[in-house]
Amino acid sequence: AVVALASTAQAFFPWVPEYHCALDDTCVSSKRSVGAELSEPDLTLKLVQRLPSNDLPRDAQIERLAHRLRRKYESRRSPENPVEVPERRGLAARAGAFPTVTAATPTQTNSAGIDQDGTDFSYFTQVLVGSANTPMSLLLDTGAGTSWVMGSTCTSDPCKSHTTYTSTGSKTVKDLGMTFSINYGSGNVSGTVVQDTISIAGLKITTSIGIASHTSDDFSHFPIDGILGLSLATSSYPHFWESLVASKALKANMFGISLNRNADGPNNGVINFGAPDTSRYTGNINYYPVAPNSPGDWALTIANIGTGTTQAGVSGRTAYIDTGTSFIFGPPADVKKFHATLKGASSPDGITYTVPCTTTDSATITFGSETYTISPKDWVSPAVNGVCTSNVYGIGVVDDSSWLVGDTFLKNVYAVFDYDKTRAGFAQRSTTTSTTSALASSTGSLSSTI
Repeated sequence: AVVALASTAQAFFPWVPEYHCALDDTCVSSKRSVGAELSEPDLTLKLVQRLPSNDLPRDAQIERLAHRLRRKYESRRSPENPVEVPERRGLAARAGAFPTVTAATPTQTNSAGIDQDGTDFSYFTQVLVGSANTPMSLLLDTGAGTSWVMGSTCTSDPCKSHTTYTSTGSKTVKDLGMTFSINYGSGNVSGTVVQDTISIAGLKITTSIGIASHTSDDFSHFPIDGILGLSLATSSYPHFWESLVASKALKANMFGISLNRNADGPNNGVINFGAPDTSRYTGNINYYPVAPNSPGDWALTIANIGTGTTQAGVSGRTAYIDTGTSFIFGPPADVKKFHATLKGASSPDGITYTVPCTTTDSATITFGSETYTISPKDWVSPAVNGVCTSNVYGIGVVDDSSWLVGDTFLKNVYAVFDYDKTRAGFAQRSTTTSTTSALASSTGSLSSTI
């Protein structure tokens, strides 16, 4: 049988905003238009954020981004039919190929720091796969349900430069007798579906895993060995979260995440399973129910958006909260209203907007009765030849009326994803946590994961 692991299909996407290429001479950017359809212990795992290389034109990446992410979320509208804290093994070797800012060891029991590449792009988790405990770096993706890794039989170029999983080396693997294929904008990932163990944060979970024998060339640009799906999606072959719930290993089936902004200094990023880390936020965590029209996704209802104290009057929209997306994307008409709240913002195409480099206004997004601010450090790009770009883009990725909200927002809050109560919540991220971090530098081009 062939299983379409569609919920993972667009979990990652290489995209270099034009301003990044101006800041780093190892990548290339040019124009291209967007296509049409677009008291049990708490448990914590290690996330690694690394910067991949990429030479795709910015607008070419926008087109692929829209296409891939649309396919990712289009899968939600039809039935899907898929499928000890880990050591930082292999990290030193991988740091030789990709820059890594290593997070300090968190103080909370069973917690792990979130490493990053030094530019606040894609976040990864290192897990141990199978009885051989093969260390693999997987994209942590709240917008995907299924998980997959590169297999040792894969002959595609990306697999030659990544860690691969060998089923013959695992005593716990079980062949499920199925194959899978995940479609991407310019290619696909395909292989077999097995059952094996994933060890993370003191948990050892038996679950279904796609073992890729072929990967799209896009993966040559990224240091991920696969994807760890953390959405609410369900399937006939249990996803990671379904398997974790069935194991009854946690008192509460949830995780909290705090993403580090590299410009703030020492890396104190963290992810916690089982309970929030109260040292990572101030005030209360306000929770919001998952939107009824978006089962399987961490999707919430927006009450408003804006900049500074000015609101755009956009409400009732569904926002997909996605750790696998670096920026923020919304319907062009909504994004136009958003930028209209800031004097001096303009766009030649309704997709990418320039904004005054001197702005100190925060962007705002409201859920329920709470308004959350997004620092200009995150939503406004660095100046390139005196021009600054907004990291809020006018692309209706999910559909014509929904938003896709990624790390640009999440860096400003402590986010909690509550599986048991089908809700997500946010609190103001604490800036007082004291940690230290180290930067492992290497060559590599600037790029993004979406």
